[in-house]
Amino acid sequence: LALRPMSVITKKQQIQFREEGYFILERAVPEKQLKILREACDYLIEAMHAEMDRLGTDHIHISHRHKRYHIAKQYERAPRLVEFVFSELMADICRATVGDKAFLFYDQYVVKAAEQGMAFSWHQDSGYLGFPHTPYVTCWTAVDDMTLANGTAHVMPFSQIGIRTLVEHVRDESTGDKAGYFGEAPGVPAIVPAGSVVVFSSLSFHRSGPNTTDQMRRAYVTQYSPEILRRPGEIEPMHLGVPFLENGRRIFQQ
Repeated sequence: LALRPMSVITKKQQIQFREEGYFILERAVPEKQLKILREACDYLIEAMHAEMDRLGTDHIHISHRHKRYHIAKQYERAPRLVEFVFSELMADICRATVGDKAFLFYDQYVVKAAEQGMAFSWHQDSGYLGFPHTPYVTCWTAVDDMTLANGTAHVMPFSQIGIRTLVEHVRDESTGDKAGYFGEAPGVPAIVPAGSVVVFSSLSFHRSGPNTTDQMRRAYVTQYSPEILRRPGEIEPMHLGVPFLENGRRIFQQ
């Protein structure tokens, strides 16, 4: 039997994920894969602009032209992006969080344009599903260096907010965002270099601020579930449901 590669995730980080709902891997993404992430982002933004032009709008779902982009479920469309989505690094994160069986549930670029990026409210990713489900893991990868000024993500430790379960969220009709926490707890800002991965549970509250710099701020989010998630009464998987790990081994075939 082939041995698994050495994990980059420490026991301490695994414990932190269980107890606080998150951990951060700094500079974990190799430079070659970071280049793929940047080129794929440019490609998908151009494609979204073309679709906005076709529809005669500046707003698709929660994407706003030249302000904020959420480009979802396009990992197969952008050149070579699958190499990152199903990489050994993502497999390593899945093993340490959701276990030895994992499916790609969702992927999206989250982009805040220079001096235009909008803030994003405190929410749980699970708050967007609308039905009871097994929690999954979110990998928020910094495609650019992340700072307070450019609106990096903030993650709320379980111990700081005292919430470990799904709560009801309220939708903001003007932006399409959902929010589930309105208190004063600050959370932990991810002030990290490009190539870092913020790993958190779908039950962890997180938010991001506006981008006040003159540079675009790009992050790529991949989410992995320990089972295929389906809406009640439906046979088709919700979102993606692509098999990734079986018994801890990568099984995705390009």
